[in-house]
Amino acid sequence: MKKIIKNYVIFALIIAAVYLLLPVFLHSNESFHPFMYQFTFPATALIAGLAYSWKRGVDFTFPLIAPLIYLGSVFIFNHWYHWALYVFVYLIVGMLGCFIGDMVYKSNMEQKKKEQREKRLENDNYKITISNITVEKEEE
Repeated sequence: MKKIIKNYVIFALIIAAVYLLLPVFLHSNESFHPFMYQFTFPATALIAGLAYSWKRGVDFTFPLIAPLIYLGSVFIFNHWYHWALYVFVYLIVGMLGCFIGDMVYKSNMEQKKKEQREKRLENDNYKITISNITVEKEEE
């Protein structure tokens, strides 16, 4: 449990930095807000989901981090404009990132298992005699 929380904290801090600190620095630039809500925040949720699932596989609770932090930013910055829609969008995008990262994770795991099997077969020396179909392991 502590390992999962430790992994979540790193990504939660990155997402919080983007969701909470970016509006502070770009608050005066009103033309950036649509870009931030429709591209920057979903891209952050997608990349975080990819990065998390790439090494650990899919986790259905991880995509909840981005919407929860976004809700915190809604309360802090009082930007109530379509907040429910954006919460749903960030949740779906985070799940999509987790599923894509999981696909990459599975293909990486299959490749590693294949390499391990090949390495084991290279390390084992077998002598095969076809007359009575016997298999003997040669001593080194």
